[in-house]
Amino acid sequence: MPEITPRRNKKTNQLESFDSMLRRFRKACDKKGIVKEVRERRYHEKPNDTRNQRNQELKRKKKIELKKRQNSNYRKIR
Repeated sequence: MPEITPRRNKKTNQLESFDSMLRRFRKACDKKGIVKEVRERRYHEKPNDTRNQRNQELKRKKKIELKKRQNSNYRKIR
């Protein structure tokens, strides 16, 4: 877990505000990938479901590419 300590302003010798510390903490968590991992672990998916989703996505992409190739043969009107 990222550890954030408050910084001191050299000119005024005051501590950093809570909002800026929170912003730094969120950025550190994003860099480490903690938020993404928590979202992925929220629900358990069966391995078969993940494979099925990946296959469906590939199928959609192939279908879109095929339509694009078919449409590119037509004359373009400006």
